[in-house]
Amino acid sequence: MRSPDTTRSPVTRRAVLGSTVATAVGLVGATGTAAGQSPVATVMTQNAYLGFDIAELLRADSLADVREITGGFLAGIEPEVYAARADSIAAAVETVDADVVALQEAVLLRRQDPGDYGTDSSAVIVDLLDRIRTALAQRGLDYTVAAESVANDFELPAETDDGPVDLRITDRDVLLVRSDLDTTDPTSATYDATLELPIPESDRTLPITRGYCAADVTVDDVDVRVVSTHLSSASPQYRRRQATELLDALPATGPVVVCGDLNSAPGEAAYDLLTGSLTDPYPDLWPDANGATCCQAKDLRNDESLLSRRIDTLLYRGAVAPTAIRHVGDQPGDRTEVEVDGETVQVWPSDHAGVVGTFEFGATASTSRATPSPATPSTGGTPATGAKSPEPTATGVSAPGFGAPSALLGLLLGAGAWLRRRTQ
Repeated sequence: MRSPDTTRSPVTRRAVLGSTVATAVGLVGATGTAAGQSPVATVMTQNAYLGFDIAELLRADSLADVREITGGFLAGIEPEVYAARADSIAAAVETVDADVVALQEAVLLRRQDPGDYGTDSSAVIVDLLDRIRTALAQRGLDYTVAAESVANDFELPAETDDGPVDLRITDRDVLLVRSDLDTTDPTSATYDATLELPIPESDRTLPITRGYCAADVTVDDVDVRVVSTHLSSASPQYRRRQATELLDALPATGPVVVCGDLNSAPGEAAYDLLTGSLTDPYPDLWPDANGATCCQAKDLRNDESLLSRRIDTLLYRGAVAPTAIRHVGDQPGDRTEVEVDGETVQVWPSDHAGVVGTFEFGATASTSRATPSPATPSTGGTPATGAKSPEPTATGVSAPGFGAPSALLGLLLGAGAWLRRRTQ
């Protein structure tokens, strides 16, 4: 990874995030080490959003209900909206000049027509990862997939006006890294803590699986382990078990940056477990900001932001010094216009805000920690408001995609299956 420079673009991470350190927030190295003596990288994490709310299956009392609800999912998939959202995410990557981009819910949607509720759906409707990479390439940016893991991969039956169709949902965690950077030791895994939800009136289950992918990224001569993960929203117990598995998988030594949607906010079990070993730079750099990252309306058309909880984070340990952190895709101006069925609408890039951090790595970074200034932030994003929103008291998050209502889904579907067995 390159050392600090300003040759790539008039708008670089130094201009966008480095200036945050120098002018807006006044962050300086505790030892007074001059800028540029340590390798520097900018890391971005973004839940790219499935595009609809799986929790709608809550109201399914029968297999026919499942087919009807899934048919609604299928009818609501607008490829042009996914393309517009992918372009917005790529624009944010370009603006912050990210070296590494960690994605969650980089979904692949496929269909089979006619459907047989099997596993043969192969006709691609939307490949969100491909669309994001295409949008990056159109900006002259070349990123490679350094690591990728498949979390959820299941098929649902759908009823449409043209008869039965199957919808296959493949959910992926991804690490995109600049193509001119060296990466090694790619790893992907799913967590053992997996929830199996019974589908009414069938012998099928809906597995809500979570996982992570990781790779070593070379920052000049320093290898940094970077991870992209998405923890379960099903229950605090599942999240905590997955967080334990993640900690066990991290290297014992060397710099580490963990990126992801934790579905767990400060003060909750999984977040507190992870930050017992890893450090969250956000509360140090923005002590007076709420920093919410989740969640917008499921159709992404809300005018005012609905973000209320900070569940997307960048965590680190080892010889790592955070110098700046901010959010992207969280302001009304970040919405993009797209034409759907002859109507022009504005949509958010995702139901989650992205989180971007700049880090120094190596020996000097271990003694150079950023010190927050009481100055009012002026870099945009959630912290720029300088106002702290009331903290929610709920332990879950009412969110689209693979959101926390999956917990209720599991309870209700499980209870329904138990009652059916009792009455048979």
